[in-house]
Amino acid sequence: MKKVWVGLLLGSLLLAGCSMSSKSSAPKTKQQATSTKVTSKQTTNQSATTSSESSSPAKATLWNTGKKAALSTFMAAWQREMGQTYVGTYDDKVPDHLGFRFPETFSDSSLASRIKWGSQSVDLKWSKDGEDSSAFQVVAVATGGKADAQYPITYFFCLHNRRPVVFVTQTTNGNDLIIHDTQNSALQAGFAKIITGSRPTTLTDSSLNVNMSRDAKANQWPQGYQGTWYYYNKYDHKINSMTQNDTDGLKLSYVAAEGQKWIHIMGAEQTAGAGNFEYVRYHYFDGRQIPVLMNASGAGAWFDNNAYPSAAAANQMRDWQYGDESKTSPAADSLD
Repeated sequence: MKKVWVGLLLGSLLLAGCSMSSKSSAPKTKQQATSTKVTSKQTTNQSATTSSESSSPAKATLWNTGKKAALSTFMAAWQREMGQTYVGTYDDKVPDHLGFRFPETFSDSSLASRIKWGSQSVDLKWSKDGEDSSAFQVVAVATGGKADAQYPITYFFCLHNRRPVVFVTQTTNGNDLIIHDTQNSALQAGFAKIITGSRPTTLTDSSLNVNMSRDAKANQWPQGYQGTWYYYNKYDHKINSMTQNDTDGLKLSYVAAEGQKWIHIMGAEQTAGAGNFEYVRYHYFDGRQIPVLMNASGAGAWFDNNAYPSAAAANQMRDWQYGDESKTSPAADSLD
């Protein structure tokens, strides 16, 4: 009997020991689970933050590799349509305009103070992203033309105060490189769409000259002819202006001369003399279409000047001719 009690006592002690061991290990297991839960939550939050930071969009620039590729595609189609061939920086090539190699010419000072846009000297700067502080940032250049052309045509795809404009030059010699807005609406609108994402509407001359015949017959200025116009006077070398809102003392008619339809202006009581002629059409200036009024006079409707909606534009372009003007008189041709 004594041995039995000893066995029972030992069994009880063993059971008690196991029970104590089980109870002391339970809090440890709970602590590990809690620790694992906290660490997992921290890792998840950290991953989410890292993912959010990495997915933040990069700052968009006015010019980049995507837009460069878009211009390459556009120019390939445009030059085929024009029957011309161009070498462009958008294809990582080096356009050469009579020894001026682009874009390196912009940095070697060979054109410093030699580029003129109308009456204004301008400083074209090469830009890789269109985001520097220069007023005229050139992002692409193309040189070429028809296969049998004697001289090249060069286009400068430019951001003027961050606005897209395509300048062109056909300068063949002399000290200055003369640039002006290309009047090719496909180039201007195509480049603008690449830069801004939206293709501007191309305006037509007919919208400026609607109801010309009807209004002239009623002795009224057509709407596109109204307002104040500014022009450079070759005789006094100044910017003059004229305002056309009423027709007091005038007699208007609608006539054809020199292959052009005009508003013909005579004095109300005038019985002799050829009078004056006007025609308004759109031309590109600083990348945008603006109305430009052509003034002519004399028996041959000879070209006198182009007038603009602003004095600044008139001063900038002065005696510039776009190529669609009527012939000038011998007297005008002799003026400086």
